[in-house]
Amino acid sequence: MAQFKYRKIVDEVIRSIELGVVSDQEGGGKLHSVRECAKMNEVGVSTVIQAYHELERLGWIYAKPKRGYFVSPRRGLLQPDYGCKVNRGHAGQDLASAVQYSFNDPDILPLSCTAPSTVIDNELVLNRLHRQVLKHRPYKLMMQDPIEGIAELREEICRHLLRSGQVFSLQQVLVTNGRQEGLLLALTAAQAIGKTVAVESPVSFYFQAILKQFNADVIEVPMQGKYEDELALLSQAYETQPFDTYLVNPSFADPTGRLLSNEDKLALIDWAAAHHVTLIEYDRSELYFGGIRPATIASLVNESTACKVISIGDFYDTISPSISLGYLLCINTFDACQFAKQTVAEEPGMALQHMVSNLLGSGKYQKLLFKLREQIRCNYQKSINLLTPVLGESLYMSQPDGGPCLWFKLPGGLSSEALWAKVIESKLSIAPGAMFSFNHSYDDYFRITYALPWDEKMESGVLRLGEIIRDYIEGANSGRAV
Repeated sequence: MAQFKYRKIVDEVIRSIELGVVSDQEGGGKLHSVRECAKMNEVGVSTVIQAYHELERLGWIYAKPKRGYFVSPRRGLLQPDYGCKVNRGHAGQDLASAVQYSFNDPDILPLSCTAPSTVIDNELVLNRLHRQVLKHRPYKLMMQDPIEGIAELREEICRHLLRSGQVFSLQQVLVTNGRQEGLLLALTAAQAIGKTVAVESPVSFYFQAILKQFNADVIEVPMQGKYEDELALLSQAYETQPFDTYLVNPSFADPTGRLLSNEDKLALIDWAAAHHVTLIEYDRSELYFGGIRPATIASLVNESTACKVISIGDFYDTISPSISLGYLLCINTFDACQFAKQTVAEEPGMALQHMVSNLLGSGKYQKLLFKLREQIRCNYQKSINLLTPVLGESLYMSQPDGGPCLWFKLPGGLSSEALWAKVIESKLSIAPGAMFSFNHSYDDYFRITYALPWDEKMESGVLRLGEIIRDYIEGANSGRAV
């Protein structure tokens, strides 16, 4: 119970900072004293001290001797402007291929790829679960073959989502072989194969990689600072060339780290219903740094609304990259998704389904998630602590509230592809911005991940990356001066 109370205070302070209730501006930003906070939350002083020390460790607050605790200054940079021109392109192979190859070179630190579940070693847990499942009637496991996935796993997914206030029925959950198959099934169910689809831009690399395999015609709708402006741009794109499917990444959109509010998600649902557009979302909200998991778009659809939504979830991010298991949340689309799965996909392994079902049902998955989020958030803070002294205010650096990535914008129109060529010489890899557009936009942006096992190689690699970026910017500036 004490652990819960301490975490509750940490989450409430972080939420207050995010909402601007307390800020780092001059004249504000002072937190309640330890005794005041203890009285307000009806807990002991030691619990508040534990919470404040944790917030200080994570970089959210700092202590002033004899004065109290204050909100740490955060970089006051505006969200990047991706422009308001709707781009139409064709999905073909490009720079991404070279970056992909770097993933498989053991001598290169792959800061360009994301595999957040690797920050925690779950091998012992998975081995134990595997042995337990195989002991339980292995031949019966091989004979089971439900199209929707085993009922036990679907029920546990519903229970897990209910913990964050998201209500789904068994008839809305479909088990898949992971996120790649999930997107393939969603596109098939939406009858989007061979048709023009719209995507938010910068484009999730996961979306882009799949669409390239279909040589799809794509409409990129640039993200805007105000979501109402983005919906207006979406309407403009639709009026110019109607489409039936829109792909979105509402929680920590790769690569920006943006988290849409529930109000923004509801506005998108209304827009999609009015235009008869199916929404396909990739949900990464399990990686939220705060206490309550953000809601999926699928969970916000009113029963009386005809809006069609397919939400893609998987256990790649949270358990292990070797877990090829995921699920679809199907709102007004279950029959179409089920038929797509029956015709174009293979059934996920029965043993694996039972393993994850047992993990969810035992409560161990929630503990694993808590540990994972804490480690990823700690990695984020370590990365910021290494990069900020080296880079200062020389370039935009995102401030994600979850997810596995940091996003940067180079000053003066410098090229991240040119930077990538310099970085790879030092056995490091970044993801250039051109990878996140079908027409090679965003060349002055790039992305790295902090969600890898944090060791000496990772620490020295992040620091070395900062030095390479600094030298690249300074070298370009001195060249201009000459």
